[in-house]
Amino acid sequence: MPNRHHTVAMSLLGLCLGTSTACGSGDWIAEVGVPAGPARNSSPGQSAEATTSPGSVSPTPGRSTGAAPVPNGFKPIGGPANGVSVAVPKEWVAIDLTKDDLNKGLKSSGLSGPTLEQAKKSLQTLVDNKGIWAADPESAKTSPNGFPTNLNGFCQAGRQISTEQLIKETRSQLEQLKAKVIAAGKVTIGSREAARIVYTFPTNGVDVKGAQYYVPTENKTCIVTLSTDADGKQELFDRIAQTIRPV
Repeated sequence: MPNRHHTVAMSLLGLCLGTSTACGSGDWIAEVGVPAGPARNSSPGQSAEATTSPGSVSPTPGRSTGAAPVPNGFKPIGGPANGVSVAVPKEWVAIDLTKDDLNKGLKSSGLSGPTLEQAKKSLQTLVDNKGIWAADPESAKTSPNGFPTNLNGFCQAGRQISTEQLIKETRSQLEQLKAKVIAAGKVTIGSREAARIVYTFPTNGVDVKGAQYYVPTENKTCIVTLSTDADGKQELFDRIAQTIRPV
């Protein structure tokens, strides 16, 4: 079974991209055991209760659901090389960490100076794990902390565990990382049963609001994490989550 501790820590990397001091030197990541080399596959969900979306089919873990519909005003990112695909608003800057120019992409996201350098360091682990990253440049301009609303996603190889156990372990690890869990439960993404964890993560004066979505298949789990310091983003995060597909 995948090391849930390093998986949760790695998915919180988006928090490091908002301020140059938010995650310091990155030592906190090493302390919880994020692997230095590739580790493949983990992600999504959508509600605080064990539930399925109205009109959806019964979720089938491990079943291929094909490409997700892309909502109007959104664009798809990710693909087979990453193990996961998701759709984000068209105005967001997206980086495919298997091929894109990291420096160019981060500059386009609105980051600069020490924050840009910190982002490069923070994203290296996601590069090693063939992840995807996207951010809203305008949000960095309006944030009092210079924090861009952002997404990161990757997959972690390993046998499937129950959604209940996944939620229990993930919640515990988030709390060990000093995050406050607001909601945790089952959701349906595509035709899959998934997990959704909503939390806050105060760090160096920045009150980061995050949501993690875990979408398991038979041989991997895909994880998508969305982070912001703005209010009122959860509806958007849940909408994005409904487009997550392991591939």
